[in-house]
This record gives sequence, C-alpha cells and structure tokens, in this order.
Amino acid sequence: MPDNPQTSTPPLGENDFFAISPKLIRPWGKGRFTLFLKQGGSYVLYTRKGEAFTASHREKLDGLGINQVYVQSGERAGYTRYLIDNLKDILDDEGISLEQRSQAWHQASVALTRKLFEERLPKGFSKRRFKEIVELLRSSVDFFAVKGALKHLASLVAPGYKLYNHSLGVTVLTAFVLGTYEHADKALITKCCAGAMLHDLGKSLLDDTVLDADPSQLTNGLLAAFRAHPSAGVGLCSSVPLEQETLNCILFHHEHCDGSGFPSGLGGEALPYYVRVLAVCNEYDGLTRASGWRSALSPYEALYRIKSHKEAFDLDALKRLILVLSNAEIKISN
Repeated sequence: MPDNPQTSTPPLGENDFFAISPKLIRPWGKGRFTLFLKQGGSYVLYTRKGEAFTASHREKLDGLGINQVYVQSGERAGYTRYLIDNLKDILDDEGISLEQRSQAWHQASVALTRKLFEERLPKGFSKRRFKEIVELLRSSVDFFAVKGALKHLASLVAPGYKLYNHSLGVTVLTAFVLGTYEHADKALITKCCAGAMLHDLGKSLLDDTVLDADPSQLTNGLLAAFRAHPSAGVGLCSSVPLEQETLNCILFHHEHCDGSGFPSGLGGEALPYYVRVLAVCNEYDGLTRASGWRSALSPYEALYRIKSHKEAFDLDALKRLILVLSNAEIKISN
C-alpha cells in the first residue's frame, strides 16, 4: 500500500463517499479535502484536509495501480471548488482521459451556472461571479478543440430541463460550431460562450408557471414578459463589464434572419454571424430538451423543424451544426 495509510475511519457506507481519479489531483501544499483509499469494504485515510499532496504521492498510487481515491460526500463542495480553481491545468493534461476531463468541466460548469440561475438575483450578479465564468470559459476553449471532446461533453450536458442545463448545452454547441469558422478566434469564442451561458439569465426573473407553459397559451401580458427576457438578462448584467459580443448574444438570441424574432425584430445583416450561430444552437438545444409543456424531440426531428423555418435561421450555421453533431457521433438521421 502507499506510504503509511492512516487509521481506518469509523464505519461509513458507499453513499458517504464518491470516487475520483488520482490524476485529477494536482500537487498541493494544503489540501481542501481529505483523501481515502478503499481496502476491501473499508475506507482508509490517506491524506487529511490541510495536508500536502505531492507528485510523489500520485506516483506511488500510479505504481500500485490505484486508479480511484475517495472523498467524503460532505466535502463535495470543497472538491468542486478545487475543480473550478484548477480547471485549465486539468483540461490541458493529456494524461487524463477525455471522459474524466469532460466530467471535470461539467461539474465545475454546473456549480457556477446552477447557483447563478437558482438564486434569482433581482439586482443581477456580482463581478466576482462573472469573472469566474469568463475564466472557466477561457480555460475551456483549447479543450473544446480537442478531437473527441464533444462526444463526451454532449452526453453530459444533454440531460436536464433546468435553465442552467439548457445554458450549458447551448454553450457547448455554440463553441463547437463557432470553431468551424476560420475567422472565429479564441477570444471571440470565449465572448460568445459567455453570452451563451448567460443568454437566458432574464428568465430567472419569470415565474415557473410562465417558463413551463406553452408560449402560444400565455396571455398577452405574460407573453410580453416572456419576450422581454433577453432585455431583462442584459439588465441583470449591468454591473459587470460585458464585451459587445457577449451583450449581442444575450440580447439577440431570439432574433431571426427574416426579422420575425424578438425583442427588436432585427434581421439580415444586422445580426452578426455569431448571433445567428447561437440562435440555431439555442433552438436545437431547446427542442431536444423536455419542457413543462412538451416532450423532447429527437435530434432528427429538431433539425427538421429548424430547417422547415429556413427563412428564420441561418442555413450555413445549421449545416455547420449538423456537421458538428455528426462528428460527435450523435444520431441525426431518421
């Protein structure tokens, strides 16, 4: 066994721990959570919270063929905070499998976006929270370009019907579709992904009965409130330094090429290409995700419906989305 595992803890069950790969642990001087090893049916203390975890600790685990260490469920928040703070190093480490890196990205992203949407802050959100989101996305852009990453990310962001689930789904799709444009550099993709992650922030001010209702069945007043959510989202971001591209993504994500969208009825060349990409990705993710009033469509059904409204959506962006989905081995045929 590794160097001097410490005294066995009081009896705890499987539900009291979750497993992680030792490769996800970066060397640290002061750990944020306690690590355990599993011996038979018992969990043995390896390093305490606050103790150092060095490269030699990990090398010894590798040498012994130990591919899982355990963290107590009560310290999940500390582990998640660790992922957020070390995400770039984890995503850039090719010694960690794509699946594990994707899971780390998803856990860190959910932690940041879930709290943001569920707090329903009437005065917007803090500069600190916005900075964390931007840093997460900057750390992600190179990983988004890794071959095979989308296949793992897509399976992680697909489930769920909450606003933060949808926002993460749109963020991932927008990043990968923009990546097919030669002139879309990392800075632009980061700005647009920030817009994708925040595009429905204005919906956090709406009651669930409105969000779960068929828009065609809403009263005129409630429909107007629903259609104002892009503007409301921009308002909630008034205290943070939004880039123009991020602002455009939030404000115009429901605008259509033919001018039939909302809230401003913009269309044609007035809509930047990256907004048209986001609009297609937003529509696709929304259709393939169940809501309070309808079941999820299959990828094929969603793409068919978007194509049937070809005047409203950018067909080049749609073709690029189809290519991205195909490369991710997502079944898009009938």
